[in-house]
Amino acid sequence: MSIDGLVSDGEFLDITEIKRQQAEDYECITNNGVAPPDQRKVKVTVNYPPMITDMKNMPAHLGKTAILRCEAMAVPQAGFEWYRDEHKLVESDNTLRIKNEKTRSLLLFTNVTEKHFGNYTCFASNSLGASNASMLLFRPGAIKGRGAGLHAGMSVGVSVWLSLSAVLLLKV
Repeated sequence: MSIDGLVSDGEFLDITEIKRQQAEDYECITNNGVAPPDQRKVKVTVNYPPMITDMKNMPAHLGKTAILRCEAMAVPQAGFEWYRDEHKLVESDNTLRIKNEKTRSLLLFTNVTEKHFGNYTCFASNSLGASNASMLLFRPGAIKGRGAGLHAGMSVGVSVWLSLSAVLLLKV
């Protein structure tokens, strides 16, 4: 068997349950006791589905610029899509741009208007799987004392629903 020009004749390096942190160069040294030892390096690549590593809710002022950022680690590299209210976003006018880079995607708002405020979902995918995270673009002061406390996937609507459900359960 030949891998990147290296030949293996029945001897293998068996890495079971490999983790992405084990992706590195490995060196193989052969010695048959007759010829001088030979050595080769093999680069091991570990493929894994996307994992979103950074995202955050963002306050935005009317008429100003705002950016929502979504970062994901993946091999092969992840592709990104953005959604709002389950509708895929496309660059429809000059006030919304999507900039995809190697490990992150930026949703760029210029001249923020009321219609821009809301929940956005970043969807990162590759051939091995997908991951998503939701974040809010909100008017400063609209979420009092909770701007830093919101997490991926948790929107104001969900919080209100949970609070309402808790009140209804207490009345029963």
